[in-house]
Amino acid sequence: MRNILLLQRSSPFNNSKGREALDIALALAAVEHNVSVLFSADAVYQLLPTQDQPDFKLKAYPRSFKLFALYDIEQVYVCQQSLKQRGINASDLSIDVTGLDTQGIAELFARQHQVISS
Repeated sequence: MRNILLLQRSSPFNNSKGREALDIALALAAVEHNVSVLFSADAVYQLLPTQDQPDFKLKAYPRSFKLFALYDIEQVYVCQQSLKQRGINASDLSIDVTGLDTQGIAELFARQHQVISS
């Protein structure tokens, strides 16, 4: 079993990278990899509660983050600095995540066999 970190850095509003990263995470976990997910930069916006918006052309995929538990993806992290820079409180997020500082992120990277960035 390989340790694979999926690093999400893309906003949910500009493109489909967030949805594609979710699909990759679930597929990797389904074939018995140890998957971790780190939300950083504008990807922290993916963790905010979503509502269906007629002018939002992408499907509200962040609701599917609740599938992480079903796929045994228990290591879900968020960059604390990214939250702070965007004025987001951890209590506002739609799922439970572990906040990491710069040192925690470096330690997370060190434990991985592979990092996939989106």
